[in-house]
Amino acid sequence: MMVAMRTVTFALLLCAALPAQAEIYKCTDAQGKTQYSDEPCGDGATLFVPEAAPAPAEDAEQRMDKTQRLLRAYEAENTERKRAQAEARTAHEEASKNCEQARNRLRFLTQARSLYRLDEDGNRVVYSFDEREQSEQQARAEVARWCQ
Repeated sequence: MMVAMRTVTFALLLCAALPAQAEIYKCTDAQGKTQYSDEPCGDGATLFVPEAAPAPAEDAEQRMDKTQRLLRAYEAENTERKRAQAEARTAHEEASKNCEQARNRLRFLTQARSLYRLDEDGNRVVYSFDEREQSEQQARAEVARWCQ
């Protein structure tokens, strides 16, 4: 992380230190037409050097403050990205666990010879055909929900 911060700081300082300079040539051809180019076009070329835009009057403290704000923004963005990745990883792990449980429940319901529930007295009550079908449909819905 320190290497990335140093790289960003170096890039910012390098960009601030290099002024953009361009040369423009004005040429007039035999028909009297004027053309402008970034390369000389013959003996009659006139060189124009546009003035660089004046640099903002910032002192070293203002530049350092600006650099520190950029670094804090970069760190905040990086922290947020890592948090979002961790949330996504947690959600994926939970969905995988729920998917496996839903598939196991469906497999149990479809492969069991008979299903039952316990009544208030603890006696077994065998599922009717409709109850079994309803349980399987609910299990299929859970599989569809978690196993996308």
